[in-house]
Amino acid sequence: MSMRQSGIRAATLLSVFLSGGTAWSEEVRLTIKDSPQPLATAAKRLETREGWGITYEEPLGALPAASPLDLTYTVTEATRADVKLQEEVLTRLLAQQVGKDAPRFRLVWAGGLWHITPVQGSPLDTPITMSRQERSLGEVLRALCAEVTRQSGTRVELGNTPGLQLETPTTVDAVTQEPARTVLARVLNSANRRTVWTLSGQGMKAGYLLSLHRVFRIVGGTLPPPTPAPSENVPAPKRSASGG
Repeated sequence: MSMRQSGIRAATLLSVFLSGGTAWSEEVRLTIKDSPQPLATAAKRLETREGWGITYEEPLGALPAASPLDLTYTVTEATRADVKLQEEVLTRLLAQQVGKDAPRFRLVWAGGLWHITPVQGSPLDTPITMSRQERSLGEVLRALCAEVTRQSGTRVELGNTPGLQLETPTTVDAVTQEPARTVLARVLNSANRRTVWTLSGQGMKAGYLLSLHRVFRIVGGTLPPPTPAPSENVPAPKRSASGG
Protein backbone atom coordinates (compact mmCIF):
# COMPACT_ATOMS: atom_id res chain seq x y z
CA MET A 1 0.00 0.00 0.00
CA SER A 2 1.37 3.45 -0.91
CA MET A 3 2.07 6.15 1.69
CA ARG A 4 -0.85 8.17 0.30
CA GLN A 5 -3.23 5.23 0.68
CA SER A 6 -2.02 4.58 4.22
CA GLY A 7 -2.66 8.20 5.17
CA ILE A 8 -6.17 8.07 3.79
CA ARG A 9 -6.94 4.84 5.62
CA ALA A 10 -5.54 6.18 8.90
CA ALA A 11 -7.81 9.19 8.68
CA THR A 12 -10.80 7.01 7.66
CA LEU A 13 -11.76 9.27 4.81
CA LEU A 14 -15.03 8.46 3.05
CA SER A 15 -15.63 9.68 -0.48
CA VAL A 16 -19.10 10.97 -1.28
CA PHE A 17 -19.90 11.47 -4.95
CA LEU A 18 -22.28 14.31 -5.75
CA SER A 19 -23.64 15.52 -9.06
CA GLY A 20 -21.28 17.99 -10.65
CA GLY A 21 -18.26 17.04 -8.51
CA THR A 22 -16.85 15.10 -5.59
CA ALA A 23 -16.96 16.04 -1.90
CA TRP A 24 -15.42 14.21 1.03
CA SER A 25 -16.45 13.46 4.56
CA GLU A 26 -14.43 12.07 7.42
CA GLU A 27 -15.59 9.82 10.20
CA VAL A 28 -13.81 10.75 13.40
CA ARG A 29 -13.67 8.71 16.58
CA LEU A 30 -12.90 10.68 19.73
CA THR A 31 -11.86 8.47 22.65
CA ILE A 32 -10.71 9.78 26.04
CA LYS A 33 -9.36 7.30 28.59
CA ASP A 34 -7.49 7.62 31.89
CA SER A 35 -7.94 11.40 32.04
CA PRO A 36 -8.86 13.10 35.35
CA GLN A 37 -10.63 15.79 33.27
CA PRO A 38 -12.10 13.96 30.26
CA LEU A 39 -14.26 16.85 29.06
CA ALA A 40 -11.34 19.28 29.21
CA THR A 41 -9.21 16.81 27.26
CA ALA A 42 -11.97 16.30 24.69
CA ALA A 43 -12.41 20.06 24.27
CA LYS A 44 -8.69 20.49 23.61
CA ARG A 45 -8.64 17.69 21.03
CA LEU A 46 -11.64 19.17 19.21
CA GLU A 47 -9.92 22.54 19.22
CA THR A 48 -6.68 21.28 17.70
CA ARG A 49 -8.45 18.96 15.25
CA GLU A 50 -11.42 21.07 14.10
CA GLY A 51 -10.50 24.60 15.20
CA TRP A 52 -13.55 24.94 17.48
CA GLY A 53 -13.45 27.52 20.27
CA ILE A 54 -14.38 25.70 23.50
CA THR A 55 -13.75 26.81 27.08
CA TYR A 56 -13.86 24.55 30.12
CA GLU A 57 -14.83 25.58 33.66
CA GLU A 58 -14.60 22.89 36.32
CA PRO A 59 -16.54 22.69 39.58
CA LEU A 60 -14.64 23.57 42.74
CA GLY A 61 -13.55 20.28 44.30
CA ALA A 62 -14.69 18.23 41.26
CA LEU A 63 -14.56 14.45 41.58
CA PRO A 64 -12.96 12.19 38.94
CA ALA A 65 -15.17 11.13 36.04
CA ALA A 66 -16.99 7.82 36.39
CA SER A 67 -16.24 6.62 32.85
CA PRO A 68 -14.19 7.44 29.72
CA LEU A 69 -15.63 9.26 26.72
CA ASP A 70 -16.08 7.61 23.33
CA LEU A 71 -17.80 9.40 20.46
CA THR A 72 -17.93 9.07 16.67
CA TYR A 73 -19.01 11.92 14.39
CA THR A 74 -18.77 12.78 10.70
CA VAL A 75 -17.34 16.07 9.47
CA THR A 76 -16.83 17.73 6.10
CA GLU A 77 -14.95 20.89 5.25
CA ALA A 78 -18.32 22.66 5.01
CA THR A 79 -19.85 21.33 8.24
CA ARG A 80 -16.67 21.84 10.29
CA ALA A 81 -17.64 25.52 10.73
CA ASP A 82 -21.33 24.74 11.31
CA VAL A 83 -22.40 25.49 14.89
CA LYS A 84 -25.14 22.86 14.58
CA LEU A 85 -22.53 20.12 14.21
CA GLN A 86 -20.43 21.62 17.01
CA GLU A 87 -23.45 21.75 19.31
CA GLU A 88 -24.42 18.18 18.47
CA VAL A 89 -20.94 16.78 19.15
CA LEU A 90 -20.51 18.70 22.41
CA THR A 91 -24.01 17.85 23.65
CA ARG A 92 -23.38 14.17 23.02
CA LEU A 93 -20.10 14.41 24.92
CA LEU A 94 -21.79 16.00 27.93
CA ALA A 95 -24.48 13.31 27.87
CA GLN A 96 -21.78 10.69 28.43
CA GLN A 97 -20.42 12.48 31.50
CA VAL A 98 -22.92 10.98 33.94
CA GLY A 99 -22.85 8.91 37.11
CA LYS A 100 -23.03 9.56 40.82
CA ASP A 101 -19.28 10.30 41.01
CA ALA A 102 -19.14 12.55 37.94
CA PRO A 103 -19.71 16.33 38.07
CA ARG A 104 -22.56 17.57 35.90
CA PHE A 105 -22.01 20.11 33.12
CA ARG A 106 -24.07 22.23 30.75
CA LEU A 107 -23.26 23.73 27.36
CA VAL A 108 -23.50 27.51 26.94
CA TRP A 109 -22.88 29.76 23.92
CA ALA A 110 -21.51 33.22 24.76
CA GLY A 111 -19.20 35.69 23.05
CA GLY A 112 -18.71 33.52 19.95
CA LEU A 113 -17.45 30.51 21.94
CA TRP A 114 -18.83 27.27 23.35
CA HIS A 115 -18.52 26.96 27.12
CA ILE A 116 -18.59 23.74 29.14
CA THR A 117 -19.64 24.92 32.60
CA PRO A 118 -20.78 23.25 35.85
CA VAL A 119 -24.54 22.86 36.29
CA GLN A 120 -24.26 24.28 39.82
CA GLY A 121 -22.71 27.46 38.49
CA SER A 122 -19.33 29.08 37.93
CA PRO A 123 -17.73 32.36 39.05
CA LEU A 124 -17.87 33.45 35.41
CA ASP A 125 -21.69 33.43 35.61
CA THR A 126 -21.33 36.42 37.95
CA PRO A 127 -22.67 39.75 36.61
CA ILE A 128 -19.92 42.35 36.80
CA THR A 129 -19.69 46.10 36.41
CA MET A 130 -16.51 47.73 35.12
CA SER A 131 -15.62 51.22 34.00
CA ARG A 132 -14.08 51.79 30.58
CA GLN A 133 -10.65 50.17 30.50
CA GLU A 134 -7.73 51.62 28.54
CA ARG A 135 -4.81 49.57 29.77
CA SER A 136 -2.65 46.65 28.74
CA LEU A 137 -4.38 43.33 28.10
CA GLY A 138 -2.79 41.86 31.22
CA GLU A 139 -4.06 44.70 33.41
CA VAL A 140 -7.57 44.40 31.93
CA LEU A 141 -7.65 40.65 32.60
CA ARG A 142 -6.43 41.07 36.18
CA ALA A 143 -9.03 43.80 36.77
CA LEU A 144 -11.73 41.47 35.45
CA CYS A 145 -10.58 38.65 37.74
CA ALA A 146 -10.56 41.04 40.69
CA GLU A 147 -14.12 42.16 39.93
CA VAL A 148 -15.32 38.56 39.62
CA THR A 149 -13.67 37.80 42.97
CA ARG A 150 -15.32 40.81 44.60
CA GLN A 151 -18.80 40.14 43.22
CA SER A 152 -18.84 36.33 43.58
CA GLY A 153 -16.96 35.98 46.85
CA THR A 154 -14.76 33.30 45.23
CA ARG A 155 -11.12 34.01 44.43
CA VAL A 156 -10.26 34.00 40.71
CA GLU A 157 -6.67 34.68 39.67
CA LEU A 158 -5.02 34.93 36.27
CA GLY A 159 -2.88 31.88 35.46
CA ASN A 160 -0.83 30.88 32.41
CA THR A 161 -1.38 32.81 29.17
CA PRO A 162 0.71 31.11 26.43
CA GLY A 163 0.59 32.92 23.10
CA LEU A 164 -0.98 36.10 24.49
CA GLN A 165 0.82 39.43 24.42
CA LEU A 166 -0.25 40.81 27.81
CA GLU A 167 1.45 44.16 27.15
CA THR A 168 -0.84 44.86 24.16
CA PRO A 169 -2.82 48.12 24.63
CA THR A 170 -6.48 47.22 25.06
CA THR A 171 -9.65 49.29 25.23
CA VAL A 172 -12.80 47.82 26.74
CA ASP A 173 -16.05 49.78 26.95
CA ALA A 174 -17.79 50.08 30.29
CA VAL A 175 -20.05 47.18 31.26
CA THR A 176 -22.94 47.09 33.71
CA GLN A 177 -24.18 43.87 35.28
CA GLU A 178 -23.04 41.70 32.39
CA PRO A 179 -21.95 38.06 32.92
CA ALA A 180 -18.18 37.89 33.37
CA ARG A 181 -17.97 35.06 30.83
CA THR A 182 -19.42 37.23 28.05
CA VAL A 183 -17.17 40.17 28.93
CA LEU A 184 -14.09 37.95 28.99
CA ALA A 185 -14.94 36.41 25.61
CA ARG A 186 -15.40 39.88 24.11
CA VAL A 187 -12.06 41.11 25.50
CA LEU A 188 -10.18 38.12 24.12
CA ASN A 189 -11.84 37.51 20.76
CA SER A 190 -12.10 39.48 17.53
CA ALA A 191 -12.35 38.75 13.82
CA ASN A 192 -8.66 37.82 13.58
CA ARG A 193 -7.87 36.35 16.99
CA ARG A 194 -9.56 33.64 19.05
CA THR A 195 -8.71 32.73 22.62
CA VAL A 196 -10.23 30.20 24.99
CA TRP A 197 -9.67 29.36 28.66
CA THR A 198 -9.73 26.76 31.38
CA LEU A 199 -11.05 27.71 34.82
CA SER A 200 -9.40 25.27 37.23
CA GLY A 201 -10.33 24.79 40.88
CA GLN A 202 -7.41 25.15 43.31
CA GLY A 203 -9.27 24.09 46.45
CA MET A 204 -12.10 25.62 48.46
CA LYS A 205 -9.90 28.31 50.06
CA ALA A 206 -7.57 28.98 47.11
CA GLY A 207 -10.39 29.43 44.58
CA TYR A 208 -9.83 29.28 40.82
CA LEU A 209 -7.05 29.80 38.32
CA LEU A 210 -7.99 31.26 34.91
CA SER A 211 -5.60 29.99 32.21
CA LEU A 212 -5.83 31.29 28.63
CA HIS A 213 -4.51 30.16 25.25
CA ARG A 214 -5.06 30.92 21.58
CA VAL A 215 -7.22 28.57 19.50
CA PHE A 216 -4.84 26.61 17.29
CA ARG A 217 -5.90 23.99 14.78
CA ILE A 218 -3.11 21.47 14.18
CA VAL A 219 -4.73 19.07 11.70
CA GLY A 220 -4.34 21.03 8.45
CA GLY A 221 -6.30 23.90 6.96
CA THR A 222 -7.19 27.19 8.58
CA LEU A 223 -9.51 28.05 11.42
CA PRO A 224 -13.20 28.16 10.47
CA PRO A 225 -14.61 31.70 10.17
CA PRO A 226 -17.13 33.02 12.70
CA THR A 227 -20.66 31.77 11.95
CA PRO A 228 -24.17 32.69 13.09
CA ALA A 229 -24.98 30.99 16.37
CA PRO A 230 -27.55 30.68 19.18
CA SER A 231 -28.48 33.63 21.37
CA GLU A 232 -25.69 34.88 23.61
CA ASN A 233 -25.09 33.48 27.09
CA VAL A 234 -27.88 30.92 27.11
CA PRO A 235 -27.67 27.15 27.51
CA ALA A 236 -27.73 25.25 24.24
CA PRO A 237 -30.96 23.35 23.50
CA LYS A 238 -31.20 20.02 25.32
CA ARG A 239 -30.73 16.89 23.27
CA SER A 240 -31.02 13.22 24.05
CA ALA A 241 -27.94 11.19 24.98
CA SER A 242 -27.92 9.73 21.46
CA GLY A 243 -27.52 13.21 19.99
CA GLY A 244 -30.82 13.04 18.10
